[in-house]
Amino acid sequence: MTEQGSLLDDLKARGTRITPQRAIIIEAIETLSGHITAEQIFAAVQQVNAYISLATVYRTLDLLKELGLIIESNMGGPTSHYALHDHSTHHHAVCRMCRHTIELPSDLFKPIADQLQTRYGFMADDNHLVVFGWCKGCAERAFSGGSTCQSA
Repeated sequence: MTEQGSLLDDLKARGTRITPQRAIIIEAIETLSGHITAEQIFAAVQQVNAYISLATVYRTLDLLKELGLIIESNMGGPTSHYALHDHSTHHHAVCRMCRHTIELPSDLFKPIADQLQTRYGFMADDNHLVVFGWCKGCAERAFSGGSTCQSA
């Protein structure tokens, strides 16, 4: 069974009505995959049906988030990014200056999540974390007067 089939089946199993617009939006989300913006989804949807509005895309994204089928992330830019919930667990380090992004392994934050659980009884949703800071080049430039960013 395809990812789209299982996602649509999951929506149906939850009693969610599958409109033609939702089906087109879901297909776009799964076709684009990875971290995508609402605007990217909207552009893909417009190629299939020009009558689907950006507001409909956002409403569908809100529904999918509410149902736990997608995750929303702020990667440091002005827009949110979305990914399927079963998108592999991983994390990002994002440079505040040049926006260079490093993908980090999923086990890197496990000790922190374990400590949050042990010390505070807090169960962290560590499926997808974004850590902001400075890449090596920007840190050298910003904090020691070094040369220009090497990561951009």
